[in-house]
Amino acid sequence: MQHTRRFLSLFLSLFLILALVLPASALCDARPIPARPFENSAFFDYEGYSIHYRTFPAEDAKDQIFLIHGFALSSYCFVALAEELVQRGYTCVLADLPNFGYSTRETKDTVQLPREEIMYKLMCELSDKPWYVGGHSMGGYVALEIATKYPQGVKQLLLYGTNGNDGADGLRGKLMQNETLLSVFGPLMEAAGKSKPLVRLLYAFACNSLRFALQYDVDKITDPYYIKGTGEGALRNFPRLPKTDYDAVRAMPPILFVNGDKDYVVSDSLRKSLRAALPEGSLDYVVKGAGHMVIETHAAEVAALTAAFLEKT
Repeated sequence: MQHTRRFLSLFLSLFLILALVLPASALCDARPIPARPFENSAFFDYEGYSIHYRTFPAEDAKDQIFLIHGFALSSYCFVALAEELVQRGYTCVLADLPNFGYSTRETKDTVQLPREEIMYKLMCELSDKPWYVGGHSMGGYVALEIATKYPQGVKQLLLYGTNGNDGADGLRGKLMQNETLLSVFGPLMEAAGKSKPLVRLLYAFACNSLRFALQYDVDKITDPYYIKGTGEGALRNFPRLPKTDYDAVRAMPPILFVNGDKDYVVSDSLRKSLRAALPEGSLDYVVKGAGHMVIETHAAEVAALTAAFLEKT
């Protein structure tokens, strides 16, 4: 209960501050999803809903890797790592989850999109062979669930800056499903995502590097927040995130588990359950000096580690 109260206090305080400091124009400025966000953009149709993804092909590819981003971000956060992996012979596909990047937004009038099923069907659409599946932060929860539900489509998991998900039951879970709160906090989150100074500040914290954040192209983070429904759709993810089946994890092939030792978003205590369930032969690696966005700040090191793990296992 004490943990829940702290969470609610922090959550409400943050959004009350945002309501006071953000200009009113940030709450109503919206743009449609662009037809082609990037040169290598493509869209996968799922029952009338549109899922954006990007392909980074490798010549004479050794294999293929499907990468899933974390909360509040998009596939762009994997670009640096994908470019490094392509140089090492791996074709990479970067997908935007529903409600993020340039994929469809959910509202109270939208049928709840089966996130893991959509990602798996996209994988099948692109190849009849199983994939290495990577996930960062919240994307790690999704990757774990895909491997649990569709083991035939997953060779091995590559998990970065993540932990096992024990769920959001009780008061916190109920509040995150409250339509009134979503209608208020959703637009505020959307507006906050358009604020470049705020985003840069938060990214400095996530990266554990002010220098990296100051040089970062934050437009790649803020641009998707101009798509109406981004904030509301993002918040709808909290109560829907799948709980991790640790017994299923123990039965999986070896997993690559990479984290930064300066990750203040996902603390080491939160990783204990997943760390204890890692299958035999897994690699639990800690990148020195790296924060939550280890896949960007240390892309070359993480790519070399990933390639070596795949070649070994």
